[in-house]
Amino acid sequence: MKERKNWKDLYPTPIYTLASFDIQLPRSLEEKTYYVIKSKNWVNVVPVTKTGEILLINQYRHGIGEDSLEIPGGIVDEEEPGSELISAIRELREETGYATDPTKYKLLSKFSGNPAMFTNWSYSYVAYDVEPTHEVEFDEGEDIEIVLKKPNEVKRMLLDGTIHHPQMAAALGIYFLQNQ
Repeated sequence: MKERKNWKDLYPTPIYTLASFDIQLPRSLEEKTYYVIKSKNWVNVVPVTKTGEILLINQYRHGIGEDSLEIPGGIVDEEEPGSELISAIRELREETGYATDPTKYKLLSKFSGNPAMFTNWSYSYVAYDVEPTHEVEFDEGEDIEIVLKKPNEVKRMLLDGTIHHPQMAAALGIYFLQNQ
């Protein structure tokens, strides 16, 4: 692993920080400054009901200015061991009101959102036998619609681009590969 020196936080925001560091170029002794986006880790969860339906959420996304069909997820606020699973459980409950026993969660994979620019990881889980148990607890800017779909419908939406968020598509793809 190459040594990244002289880290500087250039522009902090509530979610990300634009940062820079210096690194030696691979084929010379010269150093160059690179820019990255520092972020906390992310988490998402593929919620599967007792009847085998997959719970999706539809929500407005400011970046594209449109609704986006996704799986529940969010930022991992804590930094201790196991915090990714704790965040997955919390995000599912807060965004949908659905929950299941913590033993019914399984890590699907760990992805890099964009290794060229982001410093964080995205952890994807599956949660089996989810059911509505709580009131939703939306964040201030959230307005989420719950959508239940059969697995074949979700596969079709992945293939036709209806589900277009890359971390969500990756998590669902791994889920389907493991559950064929």
